[in-house]
Amino acid sequence: MRTRHRRGFSLVELFVVLVVIGVLVGLAIPRYHSFKHRFYVAVMVSDLRNLASDEEAYWSDRDSYSSDFVGLNFVPTQDVTINFVTLTASGWSALATHARDSSTCAVYYGSAPVLPPATVKTIIGCN
Repeated sequence: MRTRHRRGFSLVELFVVLVVIGVLVGLAIPRYHSFKHRFYVAVMVSDLRNLASDEEAYWSDRDSYSSDFVGLNFVPTQDVTINFVTLTASGWSALATHARDSSTCAVYYGSAPVLPPATVKTIIGCN
């Protein structure tokens, strides 16, 4: 009796491989979105920390805070928008948003009122 040599894969074997790949992709996509979200939040937090550092340096030189990014020598990251909500000579608060994410981060210093999601002075809060 002669044996026949098979070449290639059967349709069932190819289907099983496609199903396994589909399951792996289905598990990976939510994790990918979670990683992107955490990255965007980390970028906003980093920008707010840099802004706070620049504001404190400005205050130590002039005894007041500034909303002028050029005067502060501060450049936000691409796609991050930072808006001052409160700015007085004795305190400030700012809100950061990212163009590719719905989260917001906030911080407040000095005599500025609480700015949710930041609930503790000088601690950056995000939602």
